[in-house]
Amino acid sequence: MEKNYSEFTKLLSDILRAWLPEEAHVDFHETIKNNGVTYQALTILEKSQNVSPNIRLDGYFASYCEGMDIKDIATEVFRIYETEKERDIDITYFTDFSRAKSHIMFRLVNYDKNKARLEKMPHVKFLDLALVYYFEMDWVHKENGQASVQIEKEHLAMWEIDEGALYDLAMQNTMRDLPALYKPMCDVVLQIMEGEGIELDPDDMETFKRENADIHMYVLSNPKSYFGASAMYYPNILKEIALLLRSDLLVLPSSVHEVIVLSANNEDDYSKLNEMIEDINLHQVAAEEVLSNHFYYYDKERDELRIPEF
Repeated sequence: MEKNYSEFTKLLSDILRAWLPEEAHVDFHETIKNNGVTYQALTILEKSQNVSPNIRLDGYFASYCEGMDIKDIATEVFRIYETEKERDIDITYFTDFSRAKSHIMFRLVNYDKNKARLEKMPHVKFLDLALVYYFEMDWVHKENGQASVQIEKEHLAMWEIDEGALYDLAMQNTMRDLPALYKPMCDVVLQIMEGEGIELDPDDMETFKRENADIHMYVLSNPKSYFGASAMYYPNILKEIALLLRSDLLVLPSSVHEVIVLSANNEDDYSKLNEMIEDINLHQVAAEEVLSNHFYYYDKERDELRIPEF
């Protein structure tokens, strides 16, 4: 595989260099993402640029192995680069703290799966999770999602702030710009069906809602469905749902982007519930988006979220 990938990068580099100015720098590297997931990527930096898009190559390499022409791959990579490089990104939005501070946000990640990375990152341990910080580039709209920069300890030195100030800013900004949003699972399913072009006539829709009216289950996220699992950390949000459902809660980590909240039932087989979560994470959730392999229990009397013991 190494030999094939080396051949792939050599051919791709030769074609791209022929299309780029002589002084342009083409770099192939490995990028580490959440949960220790790594992927191969490419950056192109011309003399006049101070930033460059990180173009993921794993999918292109798989297509190359399946027979896709390297020139077609190079054309697509070059198109992405040309599109991204036209964006005038003012890096003082990040380096100047007076401009950066309103873009500092937080998200939740798995603590154990990110232990090595957390050594370089300011964070707060929360149960078996970690609250970490990122710089939201909300003015940049990428083809494959949001654009953000992970905040590391060296950035605090650059900004001349401590972790306490970082935490306060992140809490304020995240709760303001990404407020908690919870919807009945029934409504979420209907939205998914609508997005997939499945239309229900009014009678069928009412029947569907009526048949699912007794399912007390909510999807908790934020309006962007982006790092929305963080909403489970917001003050009073689980308490609000518990009052609505008049019961303790089970919080199921769907991904880093959302959690599912439902009424606790003492008759539930909790061990099977964790088996279900683990199976879904393994087969349906991208490895870098997994939050946890078990559910959390919210005790409404104590206003406490905990990892249940069996």
